[in-house]
Amino acid sequence: MLKIEPHNSWLPLETRADEESNPRRRGLLTEVRNHMEYEIKGQLEPLMGTLTGSPVYHFWGTQPSVIEGYDAVKGFYTDMMARGGQQFEVVVERIVVDDDAVITEGQVKQVYKGETLLAMGMQQVNDEPLKPEDLVLTTTQLVTVWPADAEGKLIGEDIYFGHDPFMHAEKISRQDLPDYYQI
Repeated sequence: MLKIEPHNSWLPLETRADEESNPRRRGLLTEVRNHMEYEIKGQLEPLMGTLTGSPVYHFWGTQPSVIEGYDAVKGFYTDMMARGGQQFEVVVERIVVDDDAVITEGQVKQVYKGETLLAMGMQQVNDEPLKPEDLVLTTTQLVTVWPADAEGKLIGEDIYFGHDPFMHAEKISRQDLPDYYQI
């Protein structure tokens, strides 16, 4: 069984949108669904097309930060995709929608190369020495608020991390990843 399946991330939103009878809410769910797919597949231009001209991203947790403006958000995604950081999975457990926003909650899974973690100063995972060729899977609870404007474009994201993702890190192998995953 695979430990991470990024392409499953948007399926709960797709299902929820298909079940929604309110056209505005169905549209918002679909926009968030599309945003997730474009992000995870590394499709920058369609991803940016889901956003307003002046998006704002808030990241809450141990290191709060803000990314504001179209160019800054595009730069953030460009850098993320250059490192392969968009290949995460969100295991969506809850979806809340009204006429102004969608809220998703679940676990986010991310894979790191050992060499990246060593460069960050980590020396071990679960009391085992870390080697450059290792692959490490992390998980954390994630709540994302996706506010939208009157036209149904996403204003940005308010992202809340539940805990340090490295609290639940584990070494994995290439066989734990889907064929499409790029290391």
